[in-house]
Amino acid sequence: MAAKKLKVWALVALVLIVAAVTACSKDNGGKASNASDSPSASSSPSAGSSPAETAPDGPTGKYDPPIEVTTVRSINAGVKFQEGDSLDSNIWTKDFESALGIKVTNKWKVSDQQYQNKMAVTMASGDLPDFMLVDAQQFQVLVQADTIADLTDVYAKYASDLTKKSIEEGGGLRMKAATVNGKIMGIPADGGGRDDAHSIYIRTDWLQNLGLEPPKTMDDVIKIALAFTKDDPDKNGKNDTYGLSLDMSLFNGWSGLEGFFNGYHAYPFNPTKGTGTNLNFIKGADGKAVWADTQPEVKTALGKLQELFKAGAIYPEFSVIDGVKSGELVTSGKVGMAYGAFWVPTWPINNMKKDVPGFDWGIYPIVSADDKPAMAQSTGGLPSKFYVVSKKSKHPEAPFILLNRVVDKLYGNFDIQFHTVVKGDVTYGLHMYPPINGSFAEKNQEAASAVQEALQTNNTSQLNEEQKQYYDQVQQYNAGDLGMWASYKLWAPGGVFDVLGQYKKNNLIFQSAYTGNPTPTMIAKGPSLRDEQVRTFTAIIMGSQPVDYFDEWVAKWMESGGKDILDEVNASGQVQ
Repeated sequence: MAAKKLKVWALVALVLIVAAVTACSKDNGGKASNASDSPSASSSPSAGSSPAETAPDGPTGKYDPPIEVTTVRSINAGVKFQEGDSLDSNIWTKDFESALGIKVTNKWKVSDQQYQNKMAVTMASGDLPDFMLVDAQQFQVLVQADTIADLTDVYAKYASDLTKKSIEEGGGLRMKAATVNGKIMGIPADGGGRDDAHSIYIRTDWLQNLGLEPPKTMDDVIKIALAFTKDDPDKNGKNDTYGLSLDMSLFNGWSGLEGFFNGYHAYPFNPTKGTGTNLNFIKGADGKAVWADTQPEVKTALGKLQELFKAGAIYPEFSVIDGVKSGELVTSGKVGMAYGAFWVPTWPINNMKKDVPGFDWGIYPIVSADDKPAMAQSTGGLPSKFYVVSKKSKHPEAPFILLNRVVDKLYGNFDIQFHTVVKGDVTYGLHMYPPINGSFAEKNQEAASAVQEALQTNNTSQLNEEQKQYYDQVQQYNAGDLGMWASYKLWAPGGVFDVLGQYKKNNLIFQSAYTGNPTPTMIAKGPSLRDEQVRTFTAIIMGSQPVDYFDEWVAKWMESGGKDILDEVNASGQVQ
């Protein structure tokens, strides 16, 4: 009976998703904006024969005759391609064909911001590619609709030891999330890591201009934000700067509020463009989970944000700009402080040191409003995305053969030509090209530690090829190459991984007490509840609603499905 109820909710959720997509399409004249569709291809490969006849005997080997597998891709605006390269043809696709006998065909490609909606349309059509990347909500829908393959036996036979290690690390939480009723239904694409925890990024030249020190408390953060707004930090004689970066997402790896909330021991997370199902829960004294976003500490932090907005410290149109626009405000010298994840030095502030004399940014740990240490929240432990394989695919093992190759090139027998190419001032991240990818949660942290040790001892003999590349980039910066500023801020002492290392060493990272997948009510009502939360938080910050309106929203959330979500979470047996 429970399984039947889950399936019904999954199908209802799918209808809701497609309805939303249809509405969006109507707003755009019925056309999908910026979509690049490849010529129609069958959901099953036309080349090759049955797996028993052509598949390798295990994790390595080559298909003979070659096969074709289909997938779909998102295009990140920050990914650069060398001349002649694209997602359809690059060093990886050519290697897959020559070394593995696998031709990968992209049935369609859209921007990463359109991907979720485009995938919903594909799911509704039933014309699935052989394998594809889906979010946690879509994963649940596909499982309940019984349209994706059980990968249990395929995983056991075809996943390499290194691939299995990457998937099963971190106490097996990633694998647990990909397993439904004892069956492996997907390959976790992320999760296991904690590097999404926020640091504070602050213009150090502005601090120096105003005689200010880096923050030690949340009162200091407020003081700096106000000074950056009112005291002419760029010394241009104009009232044209803001103290804290923010945009419509509210929660994000760039310009998000997670770190600000964490300073008040609050841990909300429900991005404007998110699924509405990736939520944080706190385990109460009674052992039951409560939703982090409805706790009184959140209200306190919202009150402080309202004060900053009223003082002019937050861009007045933040509610209608995206991360690209908030990045432009920062890089044009209008905003001096932002919270963000480890990758912020690589975008959007990566070229500021080189392009504008005197500009620089410091990276600092989040701070607390009282004498209790602040804990930086991470939602990276549980996977938010999964690779899944269509039940119709003739070669369900092929994604693992591809993944084994990628993991080996990037994490095993590391091959720099498949990872990064630097030509002049342009860095090409070739590791972002493959249609399927793996990860090791602490790889970056380990690389930073190794690079810093080598810098201290002047001995590079213990560095692997990737780490040696980072070491060389840091030394290039030290020698005056400002184009290597981002690398310096990632790997050198005082950089972002120094901050993250402090969190990890001192157990100052908060993770949700709930470790399960989205519940039926999350799937069915999460998006509408998310939208109401975004409206409420935005209205409170901008002052169009009083801070006490938060309490009304909490009561409404409980009545509109929140109580059901809490009941499902607490009945799951997955509250830790």
